[in-house]
Amino acid sequence: MSTRLDQRSDNKEIRPLSTSQNILNRADGSAKFSFGETSVMVSVCGPMDVSLRDEKLDEATVEVVVRPATGYAQTNEKLMESTLRTTFEPIILSGMMPRTLIEIVVQIEKDDGSVLSAAINGIALALLDAGLPMKYLPSSVTCAVDKATDDIIVDPTSKELENTSSCHTFAFDGTSTKPHILLSNSIGQFSEQQYFACHDLCFEAVDKVQGFLRVSVESKKEKEYQQLHQ
Repeated sequence: MSTRLDQRSDNKEIRPLSTSQNILNRADGSAKFSFGETSVMVSVCGPMDVSLRDEKLDEATVEVVVRPATGYAQTNEKLMESTLRTTFEPIILSGMMPRTLIEIVVQIEKDDGSVLSAAINGIALALLDAGLPMKYLPSSVTCAVDKATDDIIVDPTSKELENTSSCHTFAFDGTSTKPHILLSNSIGQFSEQQYFACHDLCFEAVDKVQGFLRVSVESKKEKEYQQLHQ
């Protein structure tokens, strides 16, 4: 198999993953998540007071703000805000926190492809860091279809995306028995066969991301335990 533009040898290979949590003092929870050069910083505040206009009697209001690496938020960021909000509203146990606000801010530090997946993974970790209850720990992977060869590449870079006909981001609930789709976001032109092939590859690849998230959470818990018992 030919080497990819960033020297990965396999179309199924994910770039190196990295994360850190509890890094912003003024937030209730925070996390940084990276796929290679793609990096996002997420802060979570809440539950906190909500305006009467946005108040919900039986659950918390979830608000998502996406800030680009440079300049002001444009259409892409607004679309991402909507996608992230509708993804996480059913995951957060907001019924336990009625008449409150949970504010999630995603600061894109660098977008080198798979930024929506990076945001989903970062939000999941930041919510855990804030101690907010969730039904499960979601995880996400992106893939794309090469325009010339129809090959499917997992975790594409921005340069690779320039030569693709479609891009697909999936998020799964991380249950061990049979993970379910939480998000399916597709852009471009593609056949039904290509869509399901992308789903299957992302389904396989997300195991690595899910495992990484769980190890990161356990590592944080262990550090906190050691600090408490020093």
